[in-house]
Amino acid sequence: MRRLTAAFEWQSRAVVGRHLRVYLKNWHTSFLPPALEPVTLLLAFGLGLGTYMASGLVWHGRRVDYMDFVAPGMLAYATFMTAVFQSLFGAFIRMRYQRTWEGQLTTQIELRHVVWGEILWAAVLTTTYVVIVAIVLAVCQAIGLLHLDLRVLPVVIPIVFVSACAFAALGLCFTALVPTIDHMNLPIFLVVLPVGFVSATYFPLDHPVMAAISTVNPLYHLAETVRGLLLGEGVGGHVASLMILVLIMLGALVPLEMRLLRKRVLGD
Repeated sequence: MRRLTAAFEWQSRAVVGRHLRVYLKNWHTSFLPPALEPVTLLLAFGLGLGTYMASGLVWHGRRVDYMDFVAPGMLAYATFMTAVFQSLFGAFIRMRYQRTWEGQLTTQIELRHVVWGEILWAAVLTTTYVVIVAIVLAVCQAIGLLHLDLRVLPVVIPIVFVSACAFAALGLCFTALVPTIDHMNLPIFLVVLPVGFVSATYFPLDHPVMAAISTVNPLYHLAETVRGLLLGEGVGGHVASLMILVLIMLGALVPLEMRLLRKRVLGD
């Protein structure tokens, strides 16, 4: 139980504070690429591919513009990719090359605080990037490219943060498993990208096999939750399924990666 409640202890917040101070020193080089990537994808798919789908598409028996369909999906996709990559590459570099974890563990901080600090930091950074994308959506709405109910964005933000914690736990699990940074391609191409594609972020999943697989995909439920809120359709059972999957991921992955990292970092 202490492995899970450590998320609320001051040592975990101290790890997040340390990462924030380091990030702010080089924010101009660290901020733009991950923040602009979902914006670029939104414009490429929404304005590019959307021009070939002038009649829109059918979602839950309702015809919607493709731009309106893909915009909420990009919020979910940005949540998933940012959280996973931050806890995968960022955490691995701090663990293996910068030896940041070793320095933290010489203080009052224990391994469980390091793990939760990495998860919470990835969630904070992810939420910040999603807010930036949401501001871009508001600008697109102002110039008439979108027709969404942006008043519900304050409800979307905490959902994004909690989901990002689960996605960060997934990335950190791979950090605990891969032997070198060159092996990062394995989880990316075998797990991360397939999860991203089978998530209804860019297109509906009408094929019965894909639809069945998506029921256990937390990113799919996040995309449908955000889309339902912004399009005024309601979230149905997607938000409940999302929260169940998030709790399962955190409850299973965090203790697992703590055991794996204890063996790898401390040699226990």
